[in-house]
Amino acid sequence: MSYIYEVHLHTDESSLCGQTPAREYIPFYMDQGYDGIVVTDHFAGNTSYVPDRNAPWKDQVDAYCRGYEEALDEGIRRGFKVYFGIEQQFANDECLIYGPDKQWLLDHPDAPSWTRRQWYDQINAIGGCIVLAHPFRVRDYVRKITLNTCVHAVEAFNSSNKAPADVYGAAFAKKYGYPITAGTDMHWIGRNRELYGVVFEEPWDDLYSYIRAIREKRPFGVRTGNDDCCGQPLPLERPYEFLDIHEQPIHWDVNELFAIP
Repeated sequence: MSYIYEVHLHTDESSLCGQTPAREYIPFYMDQGYDGIVVTDHFAGNTSYVPDRNAPWKDQVDAYCRGYEEALDEGIRRGFKVYFGIEQQFANDECLIYGPDKQWLLDHPDAPSWTRRQWYDQINAIGGCIVLAHPFRVRDYVRKITLNTCVHAVEAFNSSNKAPADVYGAAFAKKYGYPITAGTDMHWIGRNRELYGVVFEEPWDDLYSYIRAIREKRPFGVRTGNDDCCGQPLPLERPYEFLDIHEQPIHWDVNELFAIP
């Protein structure tokens, strides 16, 4: 038996780009055979951050967590698992962050100003994990592709990506030994897209079942709508930079991705 989890999802309540109320996701994902979801609304680095940035920090955290809390309440009522996550944007890269909870956010009012390395150190301190989200995505707001190595895994497969982005994402993860994840990047029900996710042989006890699998590089599967994740993609549509763990650009040839043993 397999257990499927959505690990990249945005709500109407807590992401300006989200269009489905959090509670409506629960019966939808139950009908699709999922065993749980992780709500990863856009945090302060993104223009889709819902709270007033000038409001007291507690008010910002309350507003930010409302989508998750609505989904959690409905999940408890229906017997469906709901977990808390964060999506943080830096310059040209975004990360999915797993491990913090609402109290952790309340205790860290300076988190919106942290660098990639500060996030990495803080999340390591609580045994959480960071996943580089849709690293080769092409969007108007992405001036260049930034490959941030202050992460524990790579979301190589994202339902909103064009196929070449997934090809590059999978190759990048394999080249540098990162576990591979997949997410729908759900913003609203009814959008014509495949549902992605991660697949486990055993149900999660809590979100740390997923975090430990990533950090310890335990095997798990991915659900994607793309069966062809190999081969040569189209040329990159954006310039790119590769940041090592100290956040300094280093020389890197994208063609190296396809020299995988």
